[in-house]
Amino acid sequence: MKSKFLLSLFIGSSLIASADGYKDGIEYFKADQFDNAKEILTKNLNNPGTDKALSYYYLGAIDLKNGDKAAAKANFDKGVAANSGCAFNFVGLGQLDLLNGNVKAAEDNFKKAANINKKDAEISVLIARAYYNADPTKYAKEIQKYIDKARKDSKNQEPSIYIFEGDRLMDQNQVGDAAGQYENAIYWQADNSEGYVKYANAYVGVNPGFAIQKLEELVALQPNSALAQRELAEKYYENDQWRKASDTYGKYIQNPNHFPEDRARYSVLLYYGENYQPSLEIAESYLANDPNDFLMNRMKMLNLAALKRYDEAKTAAEKFFTLKGYFSGNDYITYADILNALGDPDAGIAIIEKGANDLPDNLAMQQKLSETYLTAKRYADAATSYDRYIDAKAKTEEPVTVTDYFAGGGRYLTYAASTDSLPEAAAAAAKGVAYIDKGLAEQPNNPSLVRRKAQLIMVGNGKEMNQAAANEYLRLIELLDMTPDSKNPNNPNNDIAYYKNAYQMLGIYYDGIKDTDNAVKYFSLLLELDPENEAVRNYVESAKK
Repeated sequence: MKSKFLLSLFIGSSLIASADGYKDGIEYFKADQFDNAKEILTKNLNNPGTDKALSYYYLGAIDLKNGDKAAAKANFDKGVAANSGCAFNFVGLGQLDLLNGNVKAAEDNFKKAANINKKDAEISVLIARAYYNADPTKYAKEIQKYIDKARKDSKNQEPSIYIFEGDRLMDQNQVGDAAGQYENAIYWQADNSEGYVKYANAYVGVNPGFAIQKLEELVALQPNSALAQRELAEKYYENDQWRKASDTYGKYIQNPNHFPEDRARYSVLLYYGENYQPSLEIAESYLANDPNDFLMNRMKMLNLAALKRYDEAKTAAEKFFTLKGYFSGNDYITYADILNALGDPDAGIAIIEKGANDLPDNLAMQQKLSETYLTAKRYADAATSYDRYIDAKAKTEEPVTVTDYFAGGGRYLTYAASTDSLPEAAAAAAKGVAYIDKGLAEQPNNPSLVRRKAQLIMVGNGKEMNQAAANEYLRLIELLDMTPDSKNPNNPNNDIAYYKNAYQMLGIYYDGIKDTDNAVKYFSLLLELDPENEAVRNYVESAKK
């Protein structure tokens, strides 16, 4: 019930009108998120309490950003009509004049804006920015003139001065200096959201923790700011702080100026936070309006699978895989797991095979294919598909590790041991040894690699010990003896199992070649570790008579 109640809040909040909603649009504009700004400004334009003149200015400024001069002029004219005492729209018209080459007309519009309040430093900065947007080199003197005026009129306390200077420095890729200017803006206006967001974005690539800290400060100052909430949630998300991202999105989603795609993101975050039911409910509410949404169909499948509602999950998966989009390795794996849970492993294997073929460069997918074949006891396929995984990994920047080589040797060991064909077993064992040798080239004293090589040599020899296998087991004992306390049962990291295997196989080998002394030697060592082994004890006692 709690999750349904929360969901009703999420959905209902998007229907609430806010008198200050247009201000969120302005904040998004100042944070250079122009599409988001346009959506919010347009949605709130006719709400009671909206400053239409100011909203039209920002809509016109967005049009200029998009290169639509006609739409920009129309919006600026609407702004003047709504309130001729709003200086912003005259600045907008002046910038449009500059872009059209009408410098005199631009100056006239700038004068109109400046005369509305002759000591409005923010308008002076806005005019300087208009010149900058038109041509920063051509109008360098005019830019400096209006910035100087803003500094004089505000006694250097106008935040927009520092925002503008920071933006200019960012355009020159002087990130540190730009951040310093944004911090000056915050100094003169403690809740300056533009300064906080731009400061955080400047630093996020260098020090994400510091960027997050700044946004946390902004949210504390402006707890109802959609921009502040969303930016903080995004930074948490980008920094893999899933729980904090989820919690912050949960608060943000209740803001009437959230975006539809944010609900989708919240569903994803809830899923990764293992909050499957509320994640599913958001996905289903979204699908009620858009039944073919790719991401939300994915989330429905994933959540139903996580909740072990496998019949429903299968139906969701069948629908999801009819849609157009990029299917990830996890999508295929989840679908296969659903089919396996429903008792249809062959269908599950078919899905994994399709995923591995569709995503030849996806390492997780190739690895899963090999594991699936292994589980299904298709040992030859498990081994050869592991080759595909190694080949795919070798093409990436991620190195092939000793663990990868060890696992590859293991695949071929199982394959060789499963066949009754001696030539086939020998060939499989040789490929396994090749993997192990690559691992030993990096870690020559790794006991696990040496033991696996011995096992491969023996299995490739018709499961009979030979001198080559014996040599590897002797080498294994030498390596184990290098570690103190390795035979102590009280040592949690003891190697007793490895010793017992080596002693047993060497005893068998020497007995087979009629070297009774060495056979007794190694079987006696085995008895020290396994005194209850009556068969070995009988052999030793009989050989000593």
